[in-house]
This record gives sequence, C-alpha cells and structure tokens, in this order.
Amino acid sequence: MVEEAAALASRLTRRLRKREWTVSTAESCTGGLIASILTDISGASSWYKQGWVVYTNESKVRELGVENSAFDKGESGAVSHKVAVQMARGARYKSRSNVAIAVTGIAGPGGAVDGKEVGRVHVAVIAEDYFLVRRMDFGENDRLDNKRSFAAFALRLAIEALDRITEGEKKASAPKRKRPTRAKDSGDEISHDLDPTSKEWEGVIAWGSAKRTVAQSLKNVDLASLTDWDE
Repeated sequence: MVEEAAALASRLTRRLRKREWTVSTAESCTGGLIASILTDISGASSWYKQGWVVYTNESKVRELGVENSAFDKGESGAVSHKVAVQMARGARYKSRSNVAIAVTGIAGPGGAVDGKEVGRVHVAVIAEDYFLVRRMDFGENDRLDNKRSFAAFALRLAIEALDRITEGEKKASAPKRKRPTRAKDSGDEISHDLDPTSKEWEGVIAWGSAKRTVAQSLKNVDLASLTDWDE
C-alpha cells in the first residue's frame, strides 16, 4: 500500500508539473498522511502549497469555512460529500492553489454510525472550477490500513479529476464538435441535483466574488450562508 501511494503521488506530480499547477490538501481522518506522501517527493515546494489537518467539526468550520449546518443531524453529517467538497473549496480558496484534495471518513475501530460503517471515506477534488467527489467503503480493516487506503484513494481520484479535465479539453478543441459541458456555460449552476446518497458528484463551482460561500457556489445545495471569507 505504501508503494502504491508513492507511485500515485508521483503520477499526480507529473500532471501538476505539466500544467504548472499547485495543490493543497484538507484532511480529517487521514491526519496529514496525504500531505506527507506528497511531500516525500523531492522538489515538492514547487507544486505543493499547504495543508490542513481539521479533525474536529469546529476546526473544519474555523479553518476552511465549512457551514455549521452541514453537521446537523438532519443533514449529511461530517462524513459526507457535502463536508468533503466544502473542505476542498475552502482549501483551494485559502491557499490559492489550482487543485485541492479533501478527505473525511471513519478509519475505526470506533466511530461508526447508522448507515456509515468503519472504512467509509468521502474524497473531494477541486481543480480550478471543476469538482469530483466520490464515496468508497473499504470495510473494517486495521485503522492504519484504512488511513493508507483512504490516502491512496484520494490520490487516485485527484489523478482521475485531472485526466477528466484533459479529456474534456481535447474534446472541446476537436473540430466540428459541440463542447461537452458538465454545467451550464455560465458556470453558476450544476448540471444535476446533488443527491447526498449518490456515490459520486461531479460539476462546476461558480466562485463569484470573494464573499461567496460554499453554499452559494454550489447552487443546487440548500445550505446556510454563514461564512464571511474576508474574516
């Protein structure tokens, strides 16, 4: 697993360097493991900007601007697409990096709740204005094994997100073909409803002004606008 993660980090690095992009991370359950794997690569300072370990709900709100309502019992909770994408959005906004990777999950052995067993993880990747969020269940493995699996999964999803962007660019530049879009051209709406039970979310974020919150950026999600990004 360690070798796999290192290989994935190397693949991601090559893609970042090719675009001259930077990446930042926001981690909960992995506790900085993704940042550690990325910065094991020599020269990481040229493409890795910064990272956050936000283990509590309060730190996610304070450091990354995740809305308090995302943690309500009636909402998706801390381990969810909603929280993951808000973490990634906050990390990308605050770091001014091109790409942000965020992860929230249940590494175990405790922490399971109704409908969410040990080994579940939600990862969000935002690259420029494109986002890809996916859930995976790894089962009740050893805590460290789950953390390593979560980190490798996050790196793999980041690679996939960049590859999807590249493929979209190729199709967009092809002659006599209509440009494929995942969202309306205005960039301020998502092409489908964001179902919290869905395994994957994909779309485009409308960044707008600096005061726009995650909730306002993801228009199809009904969240409270509680964050002032100028604070």
